[in-house]
Amino acid sequence: MKISRRDVVEVVFASNTKASHPVIVLSPEEINSEEESFLGVMITDSLYFDVNNDFSFPLDDSMFVKPLKEKSSKARLYLVNFLPNSSVVNKAKINEMKIDAFKQLIKDLNLKVFDINIS
Repeated sequence: MKISRRDVVEVVFASNTKASHPVIVLSPEEINSEEESFLGVMITDSLYFDVNNDFSFPLDDSMFVKPLKEKSSKARLYLVNFLPNSSVVNKAKINEMKIDAFKQLIKDLNLKVFDINIS
């Protein structure tokens, strides 16, 4: 399966083999293919930690090619994972993030997690 930057894929995390979560792929296809793994940031609709949580990036339908399943979705900027390609459920992408939204996600991730302001 080809896994590309900005793809949204459903993955099963090794720590929890029963539940799966969508992730936004951060790494480019060349690396994903060569390493048979990719970097992804988890998407959740959980309200857990939402009070004053500066480390969540709100998501909405306008940021994606197809509408989101959950309308209160957010990317958890502190949950960036290195995941094996084999963890992708059904070996298929479920959505794709639009380029402008992806750039804003990366900008927020750099600022809020790494304290690097990229203009």
